[in-house]
Amino acid sequence: MSESRIDSPERDFYHPYTPYKIQLDFMNALYDTIEEGKIGILESPTGTGKSLSLICGAMTWLRDHQSLSRLNLYQDTDQDDSEPSWVREYHEKMLKEQKLRKYRELEARIRRVRDTEKREKANMGRKNWLGLSDETRNTLKKAKAADTYNDEGSKFIVDDWDSDLEDVKSKYDTNCKEISNVSSEVQELLKKLVGQTGDNREDEEKDEFDEEVKIFYASRTHSQLTQFVQQLRLPTFPPSELYQSESNLRHVPLSSRKQLCIHPTVSRLRDLNAINDKCTELQQNPVDRKCPYMMNEREVGDRVKSRDFRDRVLSDIRDIEDMGEIGNSMNVCPYYASRGAVQMSEVVTLPYPLLLQSSYRKALSISLKNQIVIIDEAHNLLDAITSLFSMAISYTDIVRSKSCVETYLAKFSKRLNGGNKVYISQIIKLLNVLELFLVGFKGSNGAEVSQNDVLLKDGVDTINIFKIEHYLEKSKLARKVESYATHLAESATIDDKENKKKRKTVIGSVPVLSKIMSFLMALTNPSNEGKVFFEQVNGDRFLKYLLLDPSFHFRSIVEEARCVILAGGTMEPVGDYMRYLFPYVPIERIRTISCDHVIPSENLGAWTIATGPTGIDLTFTFDRQRIDMIGQELGRTIANLMFVIPDGMVVFFPSYKYMEEVCLCWKKKLPNASMTLWDQINKRKTIFQEPRDSAQVEAILSSYAQALSEKSAVQQPLKRGGAILLAVVGGKMSEGINFSDYLARGIIMVGLPFPNAKSADMVAKRRYVERITYDEIQQRELALLRDQYSDEAAIPPSKIVEIEDACRQAADGASREYYENVCMRAVNQSIGRGIRHAKDYAVILFVDSRFGNARIQNKLPKWIRDRMTTGPTPDMKIGSVLRNVREFFKAK
Repeated sequence: MSESRIDSPERDFYHPYTPYKIQLDFMNALYDTIEEGKIGILESPTGTGKSLSLICGAMTWLRDHQSLSRLNLYQDTDQDDSEPSWVREYHEKMLKEQKLRKYRELEARIRRVRDTEKREKANMGRKNWLGLSDETRNTLKKAKAADTYNDEGSKFIVDDWDSDLEDVKSKYDTNCKEISNVSSEVQELLKKLVGQTGDNREDEEKDEFDEEVKIFYASRTHSQLTQFVQQLRLPTFPPSELYQSESNLRHVPLSSRKQLCIHPTVSRLRDLNAINDKCTELQQNPVDRKCPYMMNEREVGDRVKSRDFRDRVLSDIRDIEDMGEIGNSMNVCPYYASRGAVQMSEVVTLPYPLLLQSSYRKALSISLKNQIVIIDEAHNLLDAITSLFSMAISYTDIVRSKSCVETYLAKFSKRLNGGNKVYISQIIKLLNVLELFLVGFKGSNGAEVSQNDVLLKDGVDTINIFKIEHYLEKSKLARKVESYATHLAESATIDDKENKKKRKTVIGSVPVLSKIMSFLMALTNPSNEGKVFFEQVNGDRFLKYLLLDPSFHFRSIVEEARCVILAGGTMEPVGDYMRYLFPYVPIERIRTISCDHVIPSENLGAWTIATGPTGIDLTFTFDRQRIDMIGQELGRTIANLMFVIPDGMVVFFPSYKYMEEVCLCWKKKLPNASMTLWDQINKRKTIFQEPRDSAQVEAILSSYAQALSEKSAVQQPLKRGGAILLAVVGGKMSEGINFSDYLARGIIMVGLPFPNAKSADMVAKRRYVERITYDEIQQRELALLRDQYSDEAAIPPSKIVEIEDACRQAADGASREYYENVCMRAVNQSIGRGIRHAKDYAVILFVDSRFGNARIQNKLPKWIRDRMTTGPTPDMKIGSVLRNVREFFKAK
């Protein structure tokens, strides 16, 4: 990164501890980036208090901004300048008092909630202070019993579809705008009456806070968000000019229904799509079968409960678990009611999908206009966006979905209106075309498929896919079809075991029709944004859509927000973010900073090991002919290292398969050897191996820690003791696991974990990189030539050839760079597991001769790179490294 030192005025960031210099640099860089409305790519190593720095830097700016800008909000820009000054002053005074009153009313309500909770907690233990009342328990029982229908068929029927309105005509919807047999004049009158019930007043109250700048903080997992909320409770910020609350700041956590749903039936479902559809289905039920937690904003009592829920959430800094407890205690749905707290909050925490997908932001009524967006753990961002907008469908999916839809139509045809029949028939035609396409496709595995070959085949071009998608969204046909298929499977007789088993195999928690429709919608994207591939896996045929251009889906966030901050412990190499996430952003609008670690320089040693004990070159490629030889040499290398590295050693391999192959080598009996390498290593340090099954990871980690606590050599670092954990880059232990102190005195990276260069995904991505690089260089060079020659025809052909050669070379270089960067991001994430606090110390050893290459080393985090020797030197031999490591630990 280009910037590592920040010269800024002294600021009080209200850090709960005395911040280190690197933390001050980080907070100043964050503050300045927000103030200037730029994009920030900020790297602060794991264990340096990054979360607190993000909180303190952003909240300090927000408080300063509130103090400086709120006076401007009191002024009425529509005033007539010709009015006397005393009139203008009086008007501004009235505006200020009006805003003050709104803030004070909110503050008073929150204070009452806080006082009530303090009294409750004084009388009850923390565990039960949000316990369920008898009334709530009774409601839960009623909700469980209310999930059935008297008419077995009616729950599967979609509402009538009005082709003119392109919308459902629900018999349960009482919204006046859906009443088609009422004149427009009467509908307008009804709308006014609805407004008089208080909806407008509620909207006005929210509008007071809509223009307030907020901090939207997103991270990848809920555990990371929970940790952030814990950090959010530590600092104390000064109150803003208007908001004098003791709660310090107003925060609301957002999440999906999967995390927030409290309905006893719906929350038991495992899949998010199933939960979403079931929730929507309950909302469309008649009043006596609706979800009891869903508030009707047209009812005064429900509006009061929703506002009470909002005030209770804002009265303290809550996490997701608190939201569920509050919802249960108040009989209010946390998923929907939490939206009302967003407008009045200062900090909103949410997982990646809710921020990155515009459909989720729209559903949650989130506007990012002029807001601060902070994305933590952003080393995952490119992959996260690609994963969210890539998808695949199989031949089996298509056949199952077609069968279910045809069965549904045959059963309920007489009960469906014409609008429904038209769309369901079109859906069946789409499924039939997809089925025939996959059956007849003659391409090889990984072959690229033209989007037009799918969309313009057999009359599909006459079907409006966007209208089909709208119909499925509004009618909930996919869930109705899936529910009916489930009903058929469960209704199979005991004697019909084979048929029942067969039917159950076609039922999934995700509506297959929704999955297929999402795929078809992806095909409507411009062809340069993504590609479609054919794959054959385990006898099934797949069509796979791969997103190639993540900047397209991220651009709306960048253009709406005041600033966007990408933060992480390992953001190197940052070039990919500039090139593939912000290609349209001027370079001067992007600020980068890479902080050093809080540890002193002598607490980290980093060396490359290029040759093993017998002089064999350590370059790890999956070569069958060399696997035994290099595997044995690696085993001898680790057997030597375990004598100089105390306590725990974590060894990262490029893949599970490579790790397993190496372990087999270690377990082979060598000629003239009394013990295998495996036994030699295990005798001194107990070996643990990362399992493929994620369910076993916790047990392995626990056993590893237990072995270290029993055989720890903390007091005598060079005596026998410790354990070795064999892990995988990109596996379950390479991210989110803290190997602090004696858990990892040595981190060993074996080889370079390059992805499969021949996979369809990687081939497509590299071709995309080559294409955009070629086009960029070509356009730039041709523009320069046109400036030199008045007539384009006068440009010498040799110049054109030179440009084409330069474009090809640049494209090849960019492709290689991208491939290396994917590898090095994975390396950087793994090696950051070992140093977790200011007094921690460890060595990081790169066991592969290619790590001696300056180009590879430049992609490492700066705090590690600065402690390495660059280039092939005698220091990269195992003997020299052993001496350096021994001296490193002797000094501790």
